[in-house]
Amino acid sequence: MELTELKRELRSFCRRNRTALKYTHVGELSAEEISEMLIRNLGAEEVKRILADIDIINSRRGDTVKYFMLILEGLKAA
Repeated sequence: MELTELKRELRSFCRRNRTALKYTHVGELSAEEISEMLIRNLGAEEVKRILADIDIINSRRGDTVKYFMLILEGLKAA
């Protein structure tokens, strides 16, 4: 998956879940800024894995927002 495709998918996820994300430490950031931050801090391969995990969680009707918020909390703590 290309970097532009990763960014697009991540931005789309952030926009769909904007209400929940605004209550985290990245609440003031735009979807573009969140996706750039994740790719910069984690790298493209890890973001690719995260998006694959989100697809699996989604298909099982799980809570993708909670999963994503845990990742953001981990970045904040690091």
